[in-house]
Amino acid sequence: MAFPNVSLPMMLILPTDAGFLFVFLCGSREYILIRKYKTWDEALDYCRQNHIDLATVQTDEEWSKLNKLRDELQFYIWIGLYDDANSWHWSFQNETVTFSQWDFDQPNNMYGKQYCVNLRSTGYWWDETCNLTYPFFCQNGEGQPVLVTDPEMSWNDAQNYCRQNYTDLFTVRNWDVNKQLATMIKEYTCAWIGLFRDSWKWLNQTSMSPYFPLQWAAGQPDNSFGQEACGALDYYGLIADETCTNSHFFLCQTTRMKQQVLRLEVKAGDNVNDKAITAAMLNKVQQTLREQGMAADVKLAWREQPDGMVFQKMKNGSTGMNEEL
Repeated sequence: MAFPNVSLPMMLILPTDAGFLFVFLCGSREYILIRKYKTWDEALDYCRQNHIDLATVQTDEEWSKLNKLRDELQFYIWIGLYDDANSWHWSFQNETVTFSQWDFDQPNNMYGKQYCVNLRSTGYWWDETCNLTYPFFCQNGEGQPVLVTDPEMSWNDAQNYCRQNYTDLFTVRNWDVNKQLATMIKEYTCAWIGLFRDSWKWLNQTSMSPYFPLQWAAGQPDNSFGQEACGALDYYGLIADETCTNSHFFLCQTTRMKQQVLRLEVKAGDNVNDKAITAAMLNKVQQTLREQGMAADVKLAWREQPDGMVFQKMKNGSTGMNEEL
Protein backbone atom coordinates (compact mmCIF):
# COMPACT_ATOMS: atom_id res chain seq x y z
CA MET A 1 0.00 0.00 0.00
CA ALA A 2 1.52 3.33 -1.00
CA PHE A 3 0.92 6.56 0.88
CA PRO A 4 1.16 10.05 -0.63
CA ASN A 5 3.42 12.70 0.86
CA VAL A 6 1.34 14.66 3.34
CA SER A 7 1.90 18.00 5.00
CA LEU A 8 0.95 18.18 8.65
CA PRO A 9 0.19 21.40 10.59
CA MET A 10 3.17 21.08 12.97
CA MET A 11 5.55 23.45 11.20
CA LEU A 12 7.61 25.53 13.59
CA ILE A 13 11.06 26.96 12.88
CA LEU A 14 12.75 24.40 15.08
CA PRO A 15 15.21 21.54 14.60
CA THR A 16 13.81 18.56 12.68
CA ASP A 17 12.99 15.34 14.53
CA ALA A 18 12.30 11.98 12.83
CA GLY A 19 10.14 9.15 14.06
CA PHE A 20 8.90 5.92 12.55
CA LEU A 21 5.34 4.62 12.26
CA PHE A 22 4.31 0.99 12.01
CA VAL A 23 1.37 0.68 9.61
CA PHE A 24 -0.58 -2.56 10.01
CA LEU A 25 -2.54 -3.57 6.92
CA CYS A 26 -5.20 -6.28 6.97
CA GLY A 27 -4.17 -9.10 4.67
CA SER A 28 -5.87 -12.19 3.34
CA ARG A 29 -8.01 -14.55 5.38
CA GLU A 30 -6.13 -17.31 7.17
CA TYR A 31 -7.59 -20.34 8.92
CA ILE A 32 -6.77 -22.35 12.04
CA LEU A 33 -7.98 -25.89 12.67
CA ILE A 34 -9.15 -26.31 16.27
CA ARG A 35 -9.03 -29.94 17.40
CA LYS A 36 -11.66 -29.67 20.09
CA TYR A 37 -15.15 -31.16 19.96
CA LYS A 38 -17.74 -28.42 20.24
CA THR A 39 -21.27 -27.69 19.06
CA TRP A 40 -21.63 -25.07 16.33
CA ASP A 41 -22.59 -22.35 18.83
CA GLU A 42 -19.70 -23.29 21.14
CA ALA A 43 -17.29 -23.24 18.20
CA LEU A 44 -18.60 -19.81 17.21
CA ASP A 45 -18.01 -18.43 20.72
CA TYR A 46 -14.51 -19.94 20.84
CA CYS A 47 -13.48 -18.44 17.49
CA ARG A 48 -14.83 -14.99 18.36
CA GLN A 49 -13.10 -14.98 21.73
CA ASN A 50 -9.74 -16.27 20.51
CA HIS A 51 -9.55 -15.35 16.81
CA ILE A 52 -12.03 -13.52 14.55
CA ASP A 53 -14.90 -15.84 13.64
CA LEU A 54 -15.80 -19.28 12.37
CA ALA A 55 -14.32 -19.72 8.89
CA THR A 56 -16.05 -18.00 5.96
CA VAL A 57 -15.05 -18.48 2.33
CA GLN A 58 -15.46 -16.15 -0.66
CA THR A 59 -12.83 -17.23 -3.20
CA ASP A 60 -11.28 -20.37 -4.69
CA GLU A 61 -7.99 -19.47 -3.01
CA GLU A 62 -9.64 -19.38 0.41
CA TRP A 63 -11.44 -22.65 -0.31
CA SER A 64 -8.10 -24.25 -1.13
CA LYS A 65 -6.61 -23.03 2.17
CA LEU A 66 -9.57 -24.44 4.05
CA ASN A 67 -9.32 -27.85 2.45
CA LYS A 68 -5.58 -28.15 3.05
CA LEU A 69 -6.32 -27.99 6.77
CA ARG A 70 -9.29 -30.34 6.45
CA ASP A 71 -7.15 -32.91 4.60
CA GLU A 72 -5.44 -33.68 7.90
CA LEU A 73 -8.64 -35.24 9.24
CA GLN A 74 -11.44 -37.53 8.18
CA PHE A 75 -14.14 -35.93 10.32
CA TYR A 76 -16.89 -33.39 9.86
CA ILE A 77 -15.61 -29.87 10.63
CA TRP A 78 -17.73 -26.83 11.47
CA ILE A 79 -17.48 -23.69 9.29
CA GLY A 80 -19.22 -20.32 9.56
CA LEU A 81 -22.22 -21.16 7.38
CA TYR A 82 -25.81 -21.36 8.63
CA ASP A 83 -29.39 -21.55 7.40
CA ASP A 84 -31.19 -18.34 8.43
CA ALA A 85 -34.45 -20.14 9.16
CA ASN A 86 -36.07 -17.27 11.08
CA SER A 87 -35.61 -14.54 8.47
CA TRP A 88 -39.17 -14.52 7.10
CA HIS A 89 -40.24 -11.27 5.43
CA TRP A 90 -42.62 -10.08 2.74
CA SER A 91 -41.66 -9.45 -0.86
CA PHE A 92 -43.35 -6.03 -0.91
CA GLN A 93 -40.88 -3.49 0.55
CA ASN A 94 -39.22 -6.24 2.64
CA GLU A 95 -41.93 -5.74 5.25
CA THR A 96 -41.47 -7.66 8.51
CA VAL A 97 -44.03 -10.27 9.59
CA THR A 98 -46.67 -9.06 12.04
CA PHE A 99 -49.29 -11.74 11.35
CA SER A 100 -48.85 -15.45 10.56
CA GLN A 101 -51.08 -18.49 10.11
CA TRP A 102 -48.74 -21.49 9.99
CA ASP A 103 -50.16 -25.01 9.95
CA PHE A 104 -49.40 -27.03 13.09
CA ASP A 105 -46.19 -28.63 11.76
CA GLN A 106 -45.05 -25.65 9.72
CA PRO A 107 -42.61 -24.27 8.73
CA ASN A 108 -40.58 -27.50 8.64
CA ASN A 109 -38.09 -26.91 5.81
CA MET A 110 -38.63 -30.45 4.53
CA TYR A 111 -35.66 -31.68 2.47
CA GLY A 112 -33.77 -28.50 3.32
CA LYS A 113 -34.82 -26.19 0.49
CA GLN A 114 -38.17 -24.65 1.48
CA TYR A 115 -37.80 -20.87 1.40
CA CYS A 116 -41.19 -19.70 0.05
CA VAL A 117 -44.74 -19.80 1.41
CA ASN A 118 -48.08 -20.80 -0.03
CA LEU A 119 -51.53 -20.37 1.44
CA ARG A 120 -53.59 -23.57 1.56
CA SER A 121 -57.31 -23.57 0.83
CA THR A 122 -57.74 -24.38 4.55
CA GLY A 123 -56.35 -20.93 5.36
CA TYR A 124 -53.06 -22.23 6.81
CA TRP A 125 -49.55 -21.56 5.52
CA TRP A 126 -46.89 -24.03 4.41
CA ASP A 127 -43.28 -23.43 3.52
CA GLU A 128 -42.44 -24.94 0.12
CA THR A 129 -39.66 -25.37 -2.42
CA CYS A 130 -39.76 -22.15 -4.44
CA ASN A 131 -39.51 -23.75 -7.90
CA LEU A 132 -42.85 -25.59 -7.61
CA THR A 133 -45.63 -24.06 -9.72
CA TYR A 134 -48.94 -22.89 -8.20
CA PRO A 135 -51.56 -20.17 -8.65
CA PHE A 136 -50.55 -16.97 -6.86
CA PHE A 137 -51.87 -13.76 -5.36
CA CYS A 138 -50.69 -10.39 -6.67
CA GLN A 139 -51.30 -7.11 -4.87
CA ASN A 140 -52.77 -4.29 -6.98
CA GLY A 141 -52.21 -0.56 -6.56
CA GLU A 142 -55.05 -0.30 -4.05
CA GLY A 143 -53.59 -3.10 -1.93
CA GLN A 144 -56.27 -5.61 -2.95
CA PRO A 145 -55.55 -9.28 -3.84
CA VAL A 146 -55.64 -10.48 -7.44
CA LEU A 147 -55.67 -14.27 -7.96
CA VAL A 148 -53.73 -15.47 -11.01
CA THR A 149 -54.41 -19.10 -11.93
CA ASP A 150 -53.26 -19.39 -15.55
CA PRO A 151 -50.46 -19.98 -15.98
CA GLU A 152 -49.31 -21.35 -12.65
CA MET A 153 -45.78 -20.21 -11.81
CA SER A 154 -42.86 -20.76 -9.48
CA TRP A 155 -42.58 -18.28 -6.60
CA ASN A 156 -39.82 -16.27 -8.29
CA ASP A 157 -41.64 -16.12 -11.64
CA ALA A 158 -44.83 -15.13 -9.82
CA GLN A 159 -42.94 -12.34 -8.05
CA ASN A 160 -41.63 -11.01 -11.37
CA TYR A 161 -45.10 -11.24 -12.95
CA CYS A 162 -46.75 -9.34 -10.09
CA ARG A 163 -44.09 -6.63 -10.08
CA GLN A 164 -44.43 -6.13 -13.83
CA ASN A 165 -48.23 -6.15 -13.95
CA TYR A 166 -49.37 -5.06 -10.47
CA THR A 167 -47.37 -4.04 -7.40
CA ASP A 168 -45.92 -7.24 -5.92
CA LEU A 169 -46.88 -10.60 -4.50
CA PHE A 170 -49.56 -10.19 -1.85
CA THR A 171 -48.85 -9.30 1.79
CA VAL A 172 -51.21 -10.80 4.38
CA ARG A 173 -51.51 -8.60 7.47
CA ASN A 174 -54.53 -9.93 9.39
CA TRP A 175 -56.93 -12.85 9.85
CA ASP A 176 -59.82 -11.30 7.88
CA VAL A 177 -57.69 -10.87 4.77
CA ASN A 178 -56.25 -14.36 5.19
CA LYS A 179 -59.78 -15.78 5.32
CA GLN A 180 -60.70 -13.81 2.18
CA LEU A 181 -57.76 -15.33 0.28
CA ALA A 182 -58.64 -18.86 1.42
CA THR A 183 -62.17 -18.36 0.10
CA MET A 184 -60.80 -17.18 -3.26
CA ILE A 185 -58.83 -20.43 -3.73
CA LYS A 186 -61.42 -22.90 -2.45
CA GLU A 187 -61.32 -24.67 -5.85
CA TYR A 188 -57.52 -24.99 -5.67
CA THR A 189 -55.13 -26.67 -3.28
CA CYS A 190 -53.00 -23.60 -2.57
CA ALA A 191 -51.52 -20.39 -3.96
CA TRP A 192 -48.28 -18.47 -3.47
CA ILE A 193 -48.27 -15.40 -1.24
CA GLY A 194 -45.42 -12.92 -0.85
CA LEU A 195 -43.73 -14.45 2.18
CA PHE A 196 -40.22 -15.89 1.86
CA ARG A 197 -36.98 -16.16 3.80
CA ASP A 198 -33.24 -16.02 3.31
CA SER A 199 -31.42 -19.31 2.86
CA TRP A 200 -27.82 -20.24 3.67
CA LYS A 201 -25.44 -17.41 4.45
CA TRP A 202 -21.99 -16.81 5.90
CA LEU A 203 -21.58 -15.34 9.37
CA ASN A 204 -20.18 -12.12 7.89
CA GLN A 205 -23.54 -11.76 6.09
CA THR A 206 -21.96 -11.75 2.65
CA SER A 207 -24.36 -12.75 -0.08
CA MET A 208 -23.78 -15.88 -2.09
CA SER A 209 -21.99 -15.00 -5.31
CA PRO A 210 -23.22 -16.69 -8.51
CA TYR A 211 -19.55 -16.83 -9.50
CA PHE A 212 -18.64 -18.75 -6.35
CA PRO A 213 -21.61 -20.98 -5.43
CA LEU A 214 -21.61 -23.06 -2.29
CA GLN A 215 -19.87 -26.37 -2.86
CA TRP A 216 -22.55 -28.70 -1.51
CA ALA A 217 -22.08 -32.45 -1.32
CA ALA A 218 -24.50 -34.50 -3.45
CA GLY A 219 -28.03 -34.33 -2.06
CA GLN A 220 -27.22 -31.49 0.34
CA PRO A 221 -28.70 -29.61 2.05
CA ASP A 222 -31.42 -32.10 2.98
CA ASN A 223 -32.39 -31.27 6.58
CA SER A 224 -32.74 -35.02 7.07
CA PHE A 225 -33.14 -34.81 10.86
CA GLY A 226 -35.39 -31.76 10.80
CA GLN A 227 -32.98 -29.36 12.53
CA GLU A 228 -29.92 -29.26 10.27
CA ALA A 229 -29.26 -25.53 10.14
CA CYS A 230 -25.45 -25.41 10.47
CA GLY A 231 -22.79 -25.96 7.83
CA ALA A 232 -19.84 -28.38 8.04
CA LEU A 233 -17.20 -29.77 5.72
CA ASP A 234 -17.65 -33.50 5.14
CA TYR A 235 -15.01 -36.21 4.60
CA TYR A 236 -14.43 -35.02 1.01
CA GLY A 237 -14.21 -31.31 1.70
CA LEU A 238 -17.74 -30.53 0.49
CA ILE A 239 -20.48 -28.78 2.47
CA ALA A 240 -23.17 -30.69 4.35
CA ASP A 241 -25.95 -29.44 6.62
CA GLU A 242 -25.68 -30.75 10.18
CA THR A 243 -27.64 -30.58 13.42
CA CYS A 244 -26.10 -27.65 15.27
CA THR A 245 -25.92 -29.48 18.60
CA ASN A 246 -23.60 -32.17 17.20
CA SER A 247 -19.96 -31.87 18.32
CA HIS A 248 -17.17 -31.53 15.74
CA PHE A 249 -13.72 -30.04 15.28
CA PHE A 250 -13.91 -26.59 13.67
CA LEU A 251 -12.06 -23.99 11.62
CA CYS A 252 -11.52 -20.47 12.92
CA GLN A 253 -10.76 -17.50 10.74
CA THR A 254 -7.98 -15.02 11.39
CA THR A 255 -6.19 -12.43 9.26
CA ARG A 256 -2.54 -12.28 8.34
CA MET A 257 -1.39 -8.75 9.10
CA LYS A 258 0.99 -6.97 6.73
CA GLN A 259 3.34 -4.39 8.21
CA GLN A 260 4.82 -1.29 6.61
CA VAL A 261 7.13 1.33 8.11
CA LEU A 262 6.79 5.05 7.41
CA ARG A 263 9.19 7.81 8.44
CA LEU A 264 7.64 11.00 9.82
CA GLU A 265 9.70 14.18 10.06
CA VAL A 266 8.43 17.13 12.09
CA LYS A 267 9.76 20.45 13.32
CA ALA A 268 9.11 20.49 17.04
CA GLY A 269 10.46 21.52 20.43
CA ASP A 270 12.29 19.60 23.13
CA ASN A 271 9.09 17.96 24.42
CA VAL A 272 8.34 16.18 21.14
CA ASN A 273 8.66 12.77 22.90
CA ASP A 274 6.06 13.63 25.51
CA LYS A 275 3.43 10.85 25.52
CA ALA A 276 0.54 13.27 25.09
CA ILE A 277 2.22 14.96 22.14
CA THR A 278 3.12 11.72 20.35
CA ALA A 279 -0.44 10.48 20.88
CA ALA A 280 -1.86 13.71 19.45
CA MET A 281 0.46 13.51 16.45
CA LEU A 282 -0.51 9.88 15.83
CA ASN A 283 -4.20 10.83 15.82
CA LYS A 284 -3.49 13.70 13.42
CA VAL A 285 -1.50 11.51 11.03
CA GLN A 286 -4.26 8.88 11.04
CA GLN A 287 -6.92 11.51 10.38
CA THR A 288 -4.90 13.05 7.54
CA LEU A 289 -4.24 9.70 5.87
CA ARG A 290 -7.88 8.69 6.09
CA GLU A 291 -8.91 11.97 4.48
CA GLN A 292 -6.59 10.99 1.63
CA GLY A 293 -8.14 7.55 1.21
CA MET A 294 -6.53 5.24 3.77
CA ALA A 295 -8.85 2.35 4.68
CA ALA A 296 -10.53 2.42 8.10
CA ASP A 297 -9.08 -0.96 9.11
CA VAL A 298 -5.46 0.23 8.75
CA LYS A 299 -3.85 0.66 12.18
CA LEU A 300 -0.93 2.95 13.11
CA ALA A 301 1.56 2.67 15.96
CA TRP A 302 4.85 4.41 16.82
CA ARG A 303 8.09 2.44 16.75
CA GLU A 304 9.99 3.25 19.92
CA GLN A 305 13.78 3.47 19.91
CA PRO A 306 15.87 1.40 22.40
CA ASP A 307 15.94 4.43 24.72
CA GLY A 308 12.15 4.56 24.75
CA MET A 309 11.99 7.68 22.61
CA VAL A 310 9.90 7.96 19.45
CA PHE A 311 11.66 10.89 17.78
CA GLN A 312 15.38 11.55 17.31
CA LYS A 313 17.09 14.78 16.29
CA MET A 314 18.17 15.18 12.66
CA LYS A 315 20.65 17.70 11.27
CA ASN A 316 18.70 18.20 8.06
CA GLY A 317 15.27 17.23 6.88
CA SER A 318 11.98 18.43 5.54
CA THR A 319 8.49 18.15 6.85
CA GLY A 320 6.73 15.28 5.16
CA MET A 321 6.03 11.58 5.24
CA ASN A 322 8.23 9.27 3.22
CA GLU A 323 7.65 5.60 2.58
CA GLU A 324 10.49 3.26 3.48
CA LEU A 325 11.01 -0.37 2.56
